[in-house]
Amino acid sequence: MADEHTDPLTVEQMYGDWGIEWEDALAITGRSLNPRPRTSLYDTVGALGIGEGDRVLDIGGRDAAQALDLAERFGCRVLSVDPVRFNIDFGTEDIAKHTHGHLVENELGTIGRIPAPDDTFNLVFARDMLGHVEDLAGGLAECRRVLKTGGAMVIHDVFATPLLEPKESAWLCGELAQVPERLNDELFEQTVAEAGFTIEAVDRVASEWLEHSLESETGEKRLLLAARLRRDRDRFIEELGEIPFRVVQANNLWTIYRMIGKLEDRVVVIRA
Repeated sequence: MADEHTDPLTVEQMYGDWGIEWEDALAITGRSLNPRPRTSLYDTVGALGIGEGDRVLDIGGRDAAQALDLAERFGCRVLSVDPVRFNIDFGTEDIAKHTHGHLVENELGTIGRIPAPDDTFNLVFARDMLGHVEDLAGGLAECRRVLKTGGAMVIHDVFATPLLEPKESAWLCGELAQVPERLNDELFEQTVAEAGFTIEAVDRVASEWLEHSLESETGEKRLLLAARLRRDRDRFIEELGEIPFRVVQANNLWTIYRMIGKLEDRVVVIRA
């Protein structure tokens, strides 16, 4: 990566005798590092002992797909809360059809106004949603309110690394409705502490989930998509509409940046 070496290579070093053939070098770098799948996030939940009789809040649950996964895997009751009516309506249909739908409810709400009484949940599950939250301190305080004594939060979030340029950060956050401060890991840790939580574990997932997806041939070819959208921008805007084009292209770059280390996925467990 650009931050690892400061001495530029010479032409002789680049094209000279490496002591290894090009094909052999490619073969070595082509070996899998056995990355974990995205479902390893649920392993973190399982390690906390969540099971039947427990109540889980999936905050920012979108279409309740994660809530249904949690209910199916652990037999827990799940409330999925999301601020977008479209997601609630979509999720309600899926809940009605799912074999574990009787364990799942979904309601309109936000992390700042959770539709539940105090001391309700054993776990708050927050996957890839804190980046949209303006008042993180208030949101975490609200999560603490609805957690039972000893309850925990499992947070999946994405943070900037030193490789992410300020202009890239500003552009990405603008296109994806992200709050720029949420990319700052030091500010995140400070806010967690001020809200009365302790960080119990941090799993630096980095590019593992994306690697697993690509190695299993189910991964989206984001680099190819980004190149196409950039090369024929006007036509895609005409076909898709401006807002869908902007969101799709920004998501392409968001994923690419996570692959190459400008952004880093982490799973964090915090407890009051």
